[in-house]
Amino acid sequence: MPGTGVGLILIDFVARPFAKILEKMPILMIVFLMILYGAIAFMVLRSAYRVDEHS
Repeated sequence: MPGTGVGLILIDFVARPFAKILEKMPILMIVFLMILYGAIAFMVLRSAYRVDEHS
């Protein structure tokens, strides 16, 4: 499972080029960031609860 640090690196290096374009559309940028951070939070929570299942 990728860690949270990997998700933050992805946000920094993958999403940064699109930031200039998305600055002109703030509502779209908020939706995009909510989806991106939601996916990272889902992976973190899923991996946290998966540890308890296999014990």
